[in-house]
Amino acid sequence: MDVWKVKILYYGKIQISKLALSPGFDVGLIIDVPYLGFLLQNGKRNILVDTGPSKQVLTDGRGWGGFPADVGEKSLEIALMNSSLKPGDIDTILFTHLHYSHAGNLEAFANAQLIFQRDEWTALLDPLSLVDLGKDYDPGLIEILKPMNCLKVDGDLDLTDGIRIIKTPGHTPGSQSIVIRTQKGNKVIVGDHWPLYFMAFPRQEFLDMYGNRHRITPSPKTFGGFMPTNLICDYHDYYASCQKIKALMEVGSSESLIPGHEASLLIEEA
Repeated sequence: MDVWKVKILYYGKIQISKLALSPGFDVGLIIDVPYLGFLLQNGKRNILVDTGPSKQVLTDGRGWGGFPADVGEKSLEIALMNSSLKPGDIDTILFTHLHYSHAGNLEAFANAQLIFQRDEWTALLDPLSLVDLGKDYDPGLIEILKPMNCLKVDGDLDLTDGIRIIKTPGHTPGSQSIVIRTQKGNKVIVGDHWPLYFMAFPRQEFLDMYGNRHRITPSPKTFGGFMPTNLICDYHDYYASCQKIKALMEVGSSESLIPGHEASLLIEEA
């Protein structure tokens, strides 16, 4: 029975108003939110979840919503180097979704198998105009992906012993989460379904990437126990996926959850 280790990879950051993540709450609070990747290792395989943004897709140093972003020229390669790896050592890449902030830097992975949901490929090819106002899909990614070794899955999939892919639409039509068996129990990487812990569990405190703690407003009970952002393409799917993820977690514990942009992961072990 395989047991996996999860390593947090740092690709850069975006400075964002919390108001943009939790509309109507904590006006004036500005936080640095990291772009993260997740390295899964079992001693035999190196699997990467999300590849972060390419510096080239940022417009004048700005990311989503026009907020200032800081991404290095070789951020992904440096992050792998810190784990004594090169891009060629990665055999499989799993994408929580194909927004440019999670699916850049692919030219370095010509030999890897890339896995994402078929519905996410469809969304990349023809994004809904209202949903794509933020231009989160990079159309240039289409021609990059076409010649690569891509596996477009439809729904849930047991990838290998100890790693399961589950389809969790809501943020995007083809968002998926990754369930990993570790020595500490199952961990669930959820991408942007819940970018930060306080969106999944009512919390009164936010730990930033520098170790500072900020008082925040917990999600109201009328929200159903979660804090949805305005970055959701289908709220019915979103809430159904919330329940699906929660059912896979260790007795609903926050320790089982790995959000896609959680700053405290850079300080506290996942």
